[in-house]
Amino acid sequence: MDARRTGAFGFAVIALMASSVVANDGLNDGPNDGRGAFARPDTVPFPAGNPYSPAKARLGETLFFDPLLSRDNDRSCGSCHAPDMGFEDGRALGLAIGGGDLPRAVPTVLNSAWGEHFFWDGRATSLEEQALGPIQADLEMAQNLDDLVAELRAHAEYPARFAEAFPASPEITADTIAQALATFQRTVVSGVSPFDRWVEGQEDAISEDAKRGFAVFTGPGNCMSCHSGWAFSDFAFHDIGLPTTDRGRGAYLDMAELDHAFKTPTLRDLTARAPFMHDGSLPTLEAVVEHYGGAFVRRPTLSPDLADISLSTQDKADLVAFLRSLDADLPPPGFVPEIAGTPPPEATLDISQMDKAFNPAAVVIKAGQRVKFNNDDTRSHNIRLHAEALEFNSGIQEPGETVEIPFSTPGTYNVFCGVHPKMKLTVEVKSGEVK
Repeated sequence: MDARRTGAFGFAVIALMASSVVANDGLNDGPNDGRGAFARPDTVPFPAGNPYSPAKARLGETLFFDPLLSRDNDRSCGSCHAPDMGFEDGRALGLAIGGGDLPRAVPTVLNSAWGEHFFWDGRATSLEEQALGPIQADLEMAQNLDDLVAELRAHAEYPARFAEAFPASPEITADTIAQALATFQRTVVSGVSPFDRWVEGQEDAISEDAKRGFAVFTGPGNCMSCHSGWAFSDFAFHDIGLPTTDRGRGAYLDMAELDHAFKTPTLRDLTARAPFMHDGSLPTLEAVVEHYGGAFVRRPTLSPDLADISLSTQDKADLVAFLRSLDADLPPPGFVPEIAGTPPPEATLDISQMDKAFNPAAVVIKAGQRVKFNNDDTRSHNIRLHAEALEFNSGIQEPGETVEIPFSTPGTYNVFCGVHPKMKLTVEVKSGEVK
């Protein structure tokens, strides 16, 4: 893969080969300082409806960098999501057709396989849906999907490429274009960083100031309340107090309580991705740290996880050093693709909400019964369900409040939280007795 596509910062398109797995067994046997919570996973998740194949990923990569996907054949997905800029574009706001600014900054593609909702406001519920959004957007690629399908069908090489990637349904369609692009995007994973080697037990992999910064990150900085897990993101939506009129998630869900809330970005490979935030308003990592130190707008929608943080000058410098240790300097290891599935459900009616998760994550009930959601968390939630047989929106559910949903029609329902979309619950409703 050429340097134009892999970049120079250690992140790259991964090769998914079962023989190349780098296991993380035993990582948590190391020092008990919390670093194990950020260990790299062994697998990359792919949905059951769009499983991984090498041919599909290769096709998606070619499409991603092909300007044929735009109306005027003058820009590709990679024009705005450049590998050597952390799959962003280095601008405060995205570049619109005609040279103006888009309303928001270009979000990174890195580590999107672990996401749930996409775009800054989460309006796309899958990477497949997201992939077609910019192609059709008037200010981005302005392409008509029917015209694009016709162009690709008439192309000298693409029909054979699609037949190889989709042998069961080789005809080129908007859906197969989206599936190929989404498959490629799921393979774009941050490379191995000095921090990863420190997690594995190499004590000299990061500097002493970076180690102190990690202690600030997981302690008084309260950063991991939103930037959790190996990708350093809860993939949820928070108002972090930027002085913006953009309503973000609140406008999309028509919920004033979520005004100015935007998706938590991954913190990996930050050096290549300046400037920062959904509006590109913070030019440096130092400016970001200063913002979280109290330079934010205080308003009713401000995230409760964003408490006033008192950090010394040394704390701030150490925190920046830690963030820089997340920059990859080696390619990612090979991974095994993991196909998503639904875990075996348990029969219960009571669901606890705690630590941005439903417990249990799946239930079986009889038609006519109700599921009760108890917010045992310290955070507000929003219970949502979109199905032909049942639409439900709880509004903001404060800590301690209970929400009930009646299920009268048999079927399988997917419940999620509008604030923290990685909170998901599968409800299987049976017409007979629950076994």
